[in-house]
Amino acid sequence: MRSSMEKGHFVSDITTPGITIEGIFFVEQKRLLDTKNGLPYLALTLSDRSGRIEGRVWENAAGFADLFEVGDAVFVKGEVQLFRESLQVKLSGLKKVEVPDPSFFLPVTSADPDALWSELQRFTKGVKDPVLSGLLGFIFRDRRIATAFRAAPAAKRMHHAYIGGLLEHSVSVARNAVQVSRLYSQIDRDLLVTGAILHDIGKIDELRYDAPPIDYTDKGRLLGHIAIGLTIVDGFCPLLEDTAGADERISALKHLILSHHGQREFGSPVLPMTEEALVLHLIDDLDAKLNFLDGLKKTLPAGRRSWTDFQRTLDRHLFLPGLRLSGEGADEETGVDKGETPPQPGLWD
Repeated sequence: MRSSMEKGHFVSDITTPGITIEGIFFVEQKRLLDTKNGLPYLALTLSDRSGRIEGRVWENAAGFADLFEVGDAVFVKGEVQLFRESLQVKLSGLKKVEVPDPSFFLPVTSADPDALWSELQRFTKGVKDPVLSGLLGFIFRDRRIATAFRAAPAAKRMHHAYIGGLLEHSVSVARNAVQVSRLYSQIDRDLLVTGAILHDIGKIDELRYDAPPIDYTDKGRLLGHIAIGLTIVDGFCPLLEDTAGADERISALKHLILSHHGQREFGSPVLPMTEEALVLHLIDDLDAKLNFLDGLKKTLPAGRRSWTDFQRTLDRHLFLPGLRLSGEGADEETGVDKGETPPQPGLWD
């Protein structure tokens, strides 16, 4: 068997039926089922940072099922097979192992983190308002916050749900903020850009991502990222006491953070009540949804537009250009059949 620090095959390497693969994967789902003939088999969803693939154990299924649990890392050996136009692995060997490098399993932004960080710094330097500029400077000179902001995902599942996702999402929303402020002169550019950068800062403590899967911290479940974000901002406010107009500007910024989900049923304690708050909600929602659609494209065959499965988060099918290469499996998390539960509040965060 490979050493515990050696990954072996990635899901993205599994492209051809008939080959034998070996590697360490994360167990997302484990189900002990019966065939139509009543014979037990073990159905697994295995994943790493490059994707997901189904695995099946046909012999001694119950025995293998007792060796590990969902959330464990397992070393597997098996033969790649084609089943209903998707690849899966017929597993002949399977053993629980210690998680090696978590980066093997957690997806990572495809953008350049250093370039994103430089862009974020340019946005912060472009804020001229002394209160907001001072606040951004204090926050991002904090080493813990800066380090976490670069690494954190933006969500558990729905959008930018990968290492570096918070930075990527925040920079993208800030880009939109700058463009909107150019088109609409009545918009307070400094306030909107600062809100774009800080609206999700609470996610640095809402989500844990030290090992798969991305999940909520206890603090994240108890408080949520909006309350955590306000606490972070409040922690630096005493440093601005001598800056003229600090109370008014910080209140305007806090309103953006509080209202950026747009509706109370989606988690906003208050509704957007200023132009900047309304714009921030719309551009935040736009970026989240387009990132979600990019993920859906990777589940569809490349080279043509196809219909997705029914998306409960949007309450519709979508007609999108596919990006999936031959042999890559669809993402089961995004598709559900008609008739399942309707969209639930807060799914985007």
